[in-house]
Amino acid sequence: MRRSLSLFCALLIGNALIGDHVLRAQQPQAVSEYDIKAGWFAFFGLYIQWPEQPFPGADKDFVIGVLGNNPFGPYVRPSGNGFAIHASKFPKSLKVIQGKRIKVIEYATVDAFRRNYRPCHILFISRSSAPGVPAETVQDRVSAALAKTKNQSVVLVGEASSKAESEAFAKSGVIICYWNDLQDQRLKMVINDTLARNEGLKIKSPLLRLGVVTPL
Repeated sequence: MRRSLSLFCALLIGNALIGDHVLRAQQPQAVSEYDIKAGWFAFFGLYIQWPEQPFPGADKDFVIGVLGNNPFGPYVRPSGNGFAIHASKFPKSLKVIQGKRIKVIEYATVDAFRRNYRPCHILFISRSSAPGVPAETVQDRVSAALAKTKNQSVVLVGEASSKAESEAFAKSGVIICYWNDLQDQRLKMVINDTLARNEGLKIKSPLLRLGVVTPL
């Protein structure tokens, strides 16, 4: 499994650097945005180092929280007593990250998140609200996530509509924030490495050196 994960990451790095791993929403044969983002969960697991025991149970499960609408559909779905990632860059579905089973916890609303939040390795902050949830914005979700995870070793992963918004979210406390470069037709991200280090996280250089990454 470790070998498969390493192969995936090598392919992902290579494709990102040569411009093959792109987001082309206008073309039906293109890889889905959330296919790519699902694959990045494994990449983050390989190239981000958490404290030895960031929360109870962290040695057994690699926990991914999703705040707001869960957009991953077929790319992250239940499998056995955990979840599996089905990304196009994997030779087969991935059921473990860092040797731990994948566990996904969904929070459809900000209120549910505030009441029921459980510690996780990664908290994905969706740019869209869950179906039937009115009057919540991505800023509402970001603010709730920042307040609830303050001084915890949680990788907050957000989504933005532009590079400027992505940088603003990253500066406010979202460690990794995606944005879609429509002109370049690529999925890119801003990473606040300084903040990550302050939270006890170590982002390794292969991730920071990617051509799709703007480090802060």
